[in-house]
Amino acid sequence: MAEHIDLSGISIEMVFKNIKNVHLSVYPPTGRVRISAPARMTLDTIRVFAISELGWIKQQQRKLGNRNARSLGST
Repeated sequence: MAEHIDLSGISIEMVFKNIKNVHLSVYPPTGRVRISAPARMTLDTIRVFAISELGWIKQQQRKLGNRNARSLGST
C-alpha cells in the first residue's frame, strides 16, 4: 500500500513492505522520490527520516535536473 507525504514541496511516495531496512530512492528523469519502509514502522518515524534526508534528496534532484539540461542542450 502506497501513501504520499509532502515535505518542503517534495512529494514522497511511501511503500510499506516486509523488509528490514528503509530504502530511499530518487528516480530519473523527474526526480520522483520513494521510500520503501518496513511494515512495522510508523508514519511519524518515516517522516522524521525523510526530513533528515531532505538535503540529500534535493542534491540528487539537482543532479538529475543538470543531467537533463545537458542532454537537451546537446541535441
